[in-house]
Amino acid sequence: MKHGWILLLSLLLIPLTPLNAQTQDEKVWMSLNVGHHQYDGDYANEMMQFDVAKDLSGGFGLHFFLNNSFDINYTFDFGSLDNDYPPETFRKYFFANNLNLQFNFANDIIFRKDAPLQPFIGAGAGATYFTGGSEDVDDNVSFQVPLVAGFDIPLSDGAVLVFKSTYNRTFNDYIDGVKYAGEGPFVDDRDHDDFLIHSVGLKFRLTGAKDADKDGVKDKVDACPTLAGSAQTNGCPDDDGDGIINSKDDCPTIAGTAQFNGCNDRDGDFIPDNKDQCPNIAGLAEFGGCADSDGDKIPDTRDVCPQIKGPESTEGCPDDDGDGIKNSVDLCPAFAGTSKFGGCPDSDNDGIIDKEDACPTLQGSKPNKGCPDVDVEVRRKLDVIFNNLLFATNSSQIDATSLDDLDVLIDIMKEDENLRLSIEGHTDNRGNDGYNLQLSQLRAEAVKTYLVKGGISADRIKAIGYGETQPLTTNETAEGRIRNRRVELNLSYN
Repeated sequence: MKHGWILLLSLLLIPLTPLNAQTQDEKVWMSLNVGHHQYDGDYANEMMQFDVAKDLSGGFGLHFFLNNSFDINYTFDFGSLDNDYPPETFRKYFFANNLNLQFNFANDIIFRKDAPLQPFIGAGAGATYFTGGSEDVDDNVSFQVPLVAGFDIPLSDGAVLVFKSTYNRTFNDYIDGVKYAGEGPFVDDRDHDDFLIHSVGLKFRLTGAKDADKDGVKDKVDACPTLAGSAQTNGCPDDDGDGIINSKDDCPTIAGTAQFNGCNDRDGDFIPDNKDQCPNIAGLAEFGGCADSDGDKIPDTRDVCPQIKGPESTEGCPDDDGDGIKNSVDLCPAFAGTSKFGGCPDSDNDGIIDKEDACPTLQGSKPNKGCPDVDVEVRRKLDVIFNNLLFATNSSQIDATSLDDLDVLIDIMKEDENLRLSIEGHTDNRGNDGYNLQLSQLRAEAVKTYLVKGGISADRIKAIGYGETQPLTTNETAEGRIRNRRVELNLSYN
């Protein structure tokens, strides 16, 4: 007995932490106990007397959680009930079975549920079988009302130290073999025999909430019972530790924020990295998170000229003439052309670009600088007109005999409005140079004036005098001077 009390005191000195006993998740517990029982009957009243070492008992119990305030307990205790004071003595072995309803003060209403000291009271019904011992006392069964008081001291999540006293109020006055009511030599003349058991025991759980994934969070409260997690995330895994469980984390391996469903936004453009095609450069949602530095609606990742506005057709580079060829490689950046000619136009499709084509609207040939050849018959008629074109001596007046031929020229130019006429006046070297130049200009202008009056646009005719500066032959002979005095007519499409 001495060693038992030393053990009890040692347990009391164990450092205690706030722990719960039975809970919703840990409903069924079992206890083992040792105790000291005391008798109150017809022979003696030994209640609250602890000096008899042989009045030891043992037992076990099953405990069922109902709610924070109530448990149901079944207890079984056995020992040897007797009185230890002569002259009259008895001894019976008892096997006590009790079922009681226990009220817990540590219920988060009166005291905290995790209080280090958790008192309780209880009451119920039971039956005890008394047998053996004194042969002059018959075996018998006693029904009783157990009244229980005590306290629990949680030691761990699965173990509780229990101190309790159970007063068994019986309905039997023959436990000690004596049934007596009234005066007599006996100490107790009441009509019932009672016994009290003080015990200390260890209660431990038999069942607990399942934890299939072994993460320390019970399945009942584990939002992910088959995946290991933590209490902070209700048992669900959070691989990147950002506080957002994997199942709701769009980026479960990279720490992020709730704003972006667990993803990061490294460039701060409010587009999460998992949806950002340019996660390291702030951009716009319409371009998948990429930038558009020049504002031409083409993201820099696809823009060959990201600092200069340009259309999609030229990969974001400028194309001033809109021909689909960017300025940097366009030989004619101000005029729409084709890639065949390096971006230059060929309006008449004669294979000669307009800037090198003297007749850009008429198909021609390279020898004629892009202009068409004048018809052979027209050239023949022009030669006749040229040879018959005469002026009065030392005058710019056209000879009347030449007018019919000029009318033919008018008809030719009316029939083909693309034809252009160059009139060049020339003289011989006789006379003053200035006078000769003026005379040649007047003669060329005279022909132009006649043609304009005939209905030909002045824009189609160029008249210029060269004086004596461009002789065809020598001026030393009369024949040569005649050849040098002339007005040349040149029809072309330029």
